[in-house]
This record gives sequence, C-alpha cells and structure tokens, in this order.
Amino acid sequence: MTKEYIDKYFNFDYKAKDIDLFIKENFNKDSDVSNLREYVYGSYLYFRIYFKVSLKKYKTNKAKLDFVEANLDLFSDWWSTDMINSMLKKPFDFDDTLQRAKRYVKSDKEFTKRFSYVLFISELAKDKNHHKDILALMENDDRYYVKMAIAWLLCELLAYNDDIATFIKECNLSADIKRMAINKVRDSFKIKDSIKQDLFNYRKDNL
Repeated sequence: MTKEYIDKYFNFDYKAKDIDLFIKENFNKDSDVSNLREYVYGSYLYFRIYFKVSLKKYKTNKAKLDFVEANLDLFSDWWSTDMINSMLKKPFDFDDTLQRAKRYVKSDKEFTKRFSYVLFISELAKDKNHHKDILALMENDDRYYVKMAIAWLLCELLAYNDDIATFIKECNLSADIKRMAINKVRDSFKIKDSIKQDLFNYRKDNL
C-alpha cells in the first residue's frame, strides 16, 4: 500500500468510519504498514491506519501496548492518545497499565503524559479499589491537554465513586485543573445532581 494510493482514495472530507472501512477492505492482520510510519506524525488519517492495522497483529493488550510504547513519539495531539483505547482488547490489565502510566507520567512530552491518564478512561475507572493508585499519578502540569486529561479522568472516576468529589476539593491540584474537572462533571450524565451542585458551590466559593 503506497502513500499515493491512500492520498488519492481519501481526496474527500472523510470521517473515522471511512478510514475504518478502507482498512477493512484493504488490510488484514498480516499486513505490514511500517512504510507509512514516516507520514503518521500530525496526520489523523495515517495515524489511524498505521496503529489500527499494526495492532491487529497482536493478540494481547500487553503486546499491543508494547507496540504503542515503541511509537509514543508519533503522538502529536489529543486524538493521538484518545483513540488508542478503542483499539485495545477487554478486559484491561490494571497492574500492567499502572506500571506503564507511572513511566509515561514522568515524560516531558505533552501527549505521552496525557496518555498516562487517558489509559484509565476505560473499564479501569469503574473499580473503586484502583482509584487510590490512579489518583496518586495525578500531578500539576501547565500544559492544556495534560490538564484536560486529568480533569476528564477525575470526572470518570467520580461517576463510580462519590468520594472523588472530596478529593477534588481537598487535593493539591491547581485551581485550573479543578475548574476543568468541575466543568466536565457538570456535563456528565453519569454523576448525581447533588454532587454536581456541591462541586459547583465549591467552585463558586473557592476557585
């Protein structure tokens, strides 16, 4: 498969479903798209083809995430991190994910660090027994897309654990991250109205 063929095919206003149909019609689990790697950075089209086709080769999430980890340098925007979970298999292994996140969260690259939080915005957010370890990963960061990932993750955790509201109010995360999290909470259909109001009152009085 050549870049020229792909560019000619996608000479229209495409969506993710169009890319996925193209992948289904042109690739199988044995396809090698390594020749497309140089075009991936900054391109939603090539990113989705490269990762989705490549990840078909691996049977376990550990193997899939090993491949992703070897290609973290290709993450260039929020969508780079956010679509990966959809390409993984269920169930997710919490211990393996946590160890990876502990490495990624120390990265100086914005989207590698964002990925350390986005990894848990999945079924892993549902188990309250994991929340303490996930919360321990959270730290202040000035970069917008990292802050948004933390806020998003806090909102997801709160949907399954009312105690996260207390964490938001009492933790040392920046006012900016707290405001973002509370905005996410207000838009969520999974969180109780009483908790939404409590956090809104907290934001009004303290942030």
